[in-house]
Amino acid sequence: MEKTKIISPVLAQELIDNAGFTDKEIDLYMSFLDKKFLKKKEHFLRAGDISHAVAYVNKGCLRRYTIDNHMKEVILNFALEDYWVGDLESLIFERPTIYYVQALEDCELFLLSRKNFMRVNEEIPKFKIFHDKKVQRNHYYALKRLTLTKSATPEEKYLLLMKEQPKLFQRIPLHYIASFLGIEPESLSRLRKRIVIHPHNS
Repeated sequence: MEKTKIISPVLAQELIDNAGFTDKEIDLYMSFLDKKFLKKKEHFLRAGDISHAVAYVNKGCLRRYTIDNHMKEVILNFALEDYWVGDLESLIFERPTIYYVQALEDCELFLLSRKNFMRVNEEIPKFKIFHDKKVQRNHYYALKRLTLTKSATPEEKYLLLMKEQPKLFQRIPLHYIASFLGIEPESLSRLRKRIVIHPHNS
């Protein structure tokens, strides 16, 4: 892994806007990050591993999934550029993760190790406040989305995903999107055709 500060400006801007970082604190934070490359289909994390780092997606796309009792993959979410991936609970408490995280494209990641995560919380106290608030927001968003989609039809789930993350459909194979929506690939193909033919009924 290679230390670097060459990273998407989106992360630095978020730390400035939402955490009040100074230029000096940005430089310090960036010094804690390590660069890692993943090849397409390579795993960043597997169930049973203890997560030693969380990763900022600088380039590429990944999926996070579990395997159910029927040995079927269940996709939980996707991560494009400017997303974070990993298992924070596993990282902090050093417990085995239940998740798999796999690259769907060649990826360039910036890792924040457990040791450096603890250091940045100590050396830049405002980061801890920012991070805790972000975790809370993500938690409430996940609960809200779960509530919205629990009783939704496949078509409603599809349209919601199109609205929230339209780029996914340009970069991710449809069978993965079908898994995320909880339907078979053939059902997704029929659904997409129906929406194209009858858009006003959707």
